[in-house]
Amino acid sequence: MTTTAPVLASPAWLIGGMNNRPGYLVTAENRIAFTDGDTTHFAAPLSEVTDVSYPWYWFGGGFKARIGGKLFKVTFVKPNGMPSPNPGMLETGLAVLGVAAAFEGISHVGDLAGLAWIAPGRAATKQWREILPS
Repeated sequence: MTTTAPVLASPAWLIGGMNNRPGYLVTAENRIAFTDGDTTHFAAPLSEVTDVSYPWYWFGGGFKARIGGKLFKVTFVKPNGMPSPNPGMLETGLAVLGVAAAFEGISHVGDLAGLAWIAPGRAATKQWREILPS
């Protein structure tokens, strides 16, 4: 019996000091990737995701993980002053994983302001908790 790999795409930001990047975190075919449209910051099998943690001080809005041995910090709550991910980045992220963009369940969260990102960000974190290894 084969299990269907989860498919999920979420607007997200890689955070790290002055290098915050808006983009999309996507998973399909048992792989995970993050792209900002110009650069794919990682694309790896889910089996290479380790040391996943959900810092309490992020209030359920993201996670830290080692992917391919490198530490990444991902938030689904828009950092102050950062632009929203461009919807065109989603297709790039899916292409990296070799998945067509025309499947159900993928949508773009519009350019929300301030606190409006908190609820969708926490909901995205909850979805990713079901996919990422503990």
